[in-house]
Amino acid sequence: MAIDLSIHSDAHALYLPAINESFARYPLTPSANVSRALPGNIRVSDLNYLSPKSRLFHYHAGLHSAAFGAYENAPTIITQRDREKTIIVGDSGGFTEINGGLREPLAAFRPKSLAWQEKHCDVGIILDVPTRALDVKGSPYTTLQQCLDVTLDSMRFAIENRSNAEMRLLTVMQGRSGREAKAWNAAVAPLQNDFEGIALAGATKLNFAAWAGILVEMRDQGLLDKLRWIHVLGTAQPGVGVMLTGLQRALRKHLHSEIRVSYDSSLAFRIVQVNKQITTGINYDRKDMRFSRYCFPDHWSALDRSARFPFSSPLGDLTTIGDFNPANANSATGWDTLGMQMLSNHEVFKEVAALQEVNRLAEAEAASTMGETPWPIRQAWNGFDAVFSSERPMTELVRYKDFLNHYAVAAAMEDDDR
Repeated sequence: MAIDLSIHSDAHALYLPAINESFARYPLTPSANVSRALPGNIRVSDLNYLSPKSRLFHYHAGLHSAAFGAYENAPTIITQRDREKTIIVGDSGGFTEINGGLREPLAAFRPKSLAWQEKHCDVGIILDVPTRALDVKGSPYTTLQQCLDVTLDSMRFAIENRSNAEMRLLTVMQGRSGREAKAWNAAVAPLQNDFEGIALAGATKLNFAAWAGILVEMRDQGLLDKLRWIHVLGTAQPGVGVMLTGLQRALRKHLHSEIRVSYDSSLAFRIVQVNKQITTGINYDRKDMRFSRYCFPDHWSALDRSARFPFSSPLGDLTTIGDFNPANANSATGWDTLGMQMLSNHEVFKEVAALQEVNRLAEAEAASTMGETPWPIRQAWNGFDAVFSSERPMTELVRYKDFLNHYAVAAAMEDDDR
């Protein structure tokens, strides 16, 4: 029986591998069109980790962008998934817009983004213009107000045109600085009760002391009555994932029992397929917990292709190094499309398993001063609980500020750029 990584995951912040366009399509490739056989009688469809029928493993969650999905006519693992057993968060495509990747003007794309989200996603993120656009050379967006105006137009469009009451739709909070984040929130917050959640993005997304304070203010103003989902865009740091589990625990205890906190990263697809860099486990120290990584050599000849694949996973345990890198003559490094998609499947398993490990360890060590869970993360759990339970939350924010902001600087250094 294949491993099911979805079991017992509800108590933790939900990790969403950010599925790219090629992986969304590839597992549905007809066997006759696959360039070579997979090892161990595995079929190409088994690479689809969303499928409970995969003979490798099943994990029930992912994120996909409307910048890809809205234009995709062929079946994908997103459109063909079992809706009862999976969760897909639909990113809006706003980040693609600032990189010039959209195929049409944003105003024309807006209805397509919302329609795709409503048809294929459980959670959608409103189409925004990220404040990072202000730092992109040649960007048509030069002021914070321009970014806000387009985002507010998207919010009003969604309010007037959304039709799927089952899909939870999230606003986006942006900002390159605390000042910008406060200005952004002041403009967006009055419309918050027309939405079911909030996505945190930009350079301030991991400034959890500031965001906790904003959430308290919004709660006290009655603006979080419908809040059921908070998503942090573009982070796979294990310590952040554990910290977000602490946020979810506090919000479920003190605000609403069904609130879900999630976060995503494109590591398994962008980094793996471009740099051939994979996760091997977790490194712990007193201040942090990080993925340990291995980067494959640039050329296939650097490794014995007949040797067993050294990194364990349901797929890795069936393979040799040559099964991943067949020394493809049409590639400078020897990798082919199948090998890269296999490596992404392996990476999703390693990331999810490692994140489950650190969360379970944090739960086991929560009441102790000993163990491997870094002290700032343990204190952040205490801080979230104190802030959302206290009659004087701002006093608690001052008390726990340094712990809650433990990863604030790292948002600009280690995370996906969203």
